[in-house]
Amino acid sequence: MSLHSYIDIAIGVLKKETKICLALRQKHQSHANHWEFPGGKIEKGETPIQALKREFLEELAVETDNWQPLIVIPWHYEKVSVRLHVYTTDEYSSEPVGNEGQQVKWFEVFDLHQLAFPAANTGILKALQLADKYMITGSFNGKDEFLQKLSSALDSGIELCQLRAKGLASNEFSDIAEAAISLCHQKKAKVLLNGKIDLLAEFPEADGIQLASNLIYEFEKRPITKNKLLGVSTHTNEDIQQALKIDADFILLSPVKETSSHPGTAGIGWETFAQRVQSITVPVYALGGMKAGDIEMAKSQGGQGVAAISGFWPG
Repeated sequence: MSLHSYIDIAIGVLKKETKICLALRQKHQSHANHWEFPGGKIEKGETPIQALKREFLEELAVETDNWQPLIVIPWHYEKVSVRLHVYTTDEYSSEPVGNEGQQVKWFEVFDLHQLAFPAANTGILKALQLADKYMITGSFNGKDEFLQKLSSALDSGIELCQLRAKGLASNEFSDIAEAAISLCHQKKAKVLLNGKIDLLAEFPEADGIQLASNLIYEFEKRPITKNKLLGVSTHTNEDIQQALKIDADFILLSPVKETSSHPGTAGIGWETFAQRVQSITVPVYALGGMKAGDIEMAKSQGGQGVAAISGFWPG
């Protein structure tokens, strides 16, 4: 049972190709001169999508459709707790205008980090950076086969991957990491290295680090710079709290289902996954027995999407 009484707010991310529609909060409002994603309070008897359709018509004079879930963010301000139900769509009727006198503008998604937003929007910005499929590299025999499999995965639409190559000699890992980073960037994908944070000093071109749950307790605060992604693997509520303490950009929560690598270990299931996600302010990937067909379920339970080895790594 939550100790907090939340005000539920529907937030809409309106997209036009690679651009996002934002509104500037006015002088008389809290967080004045901060940009925001349009939306508003969910009225009694409304669903989040009904609230979004109403708010966008009132605020921006546009009819919208086909809203898809992105993330749910609980946030505690000094005097109020809100729960942001964030959806995204690219289906709308006309050019948005500031119906209430507010400035409305389109921004490139990768320029959003340069703008001032209310603090509660941090998780939305992170979710917009990340794909709904997070591939973890699996088995391979030699560098050539590794690159062949990685290239095939990237060509199939993978945009975010984790290089996990345990047991390699350091020179073999270096050779593969350099090639993986180069290939991922060539194909417009991001790659995180699984291991200790000092890997970023060795491979500064990597997009970030994926920290195993047994490594996160070494830190009292975020151990890498903000311009790199910090992913954290978690299994328990304690892990989740520590991941948030060190300012993880996103979290992996596992195992959701029983996995071939740990047969006999029951997964937490979707109901527990959804319960844990409710208290997390950053994107969460479901891990453990996941396949592409589980993405819709993960999103419906508040997740960013799914992470997988066998589900995405070519056999």
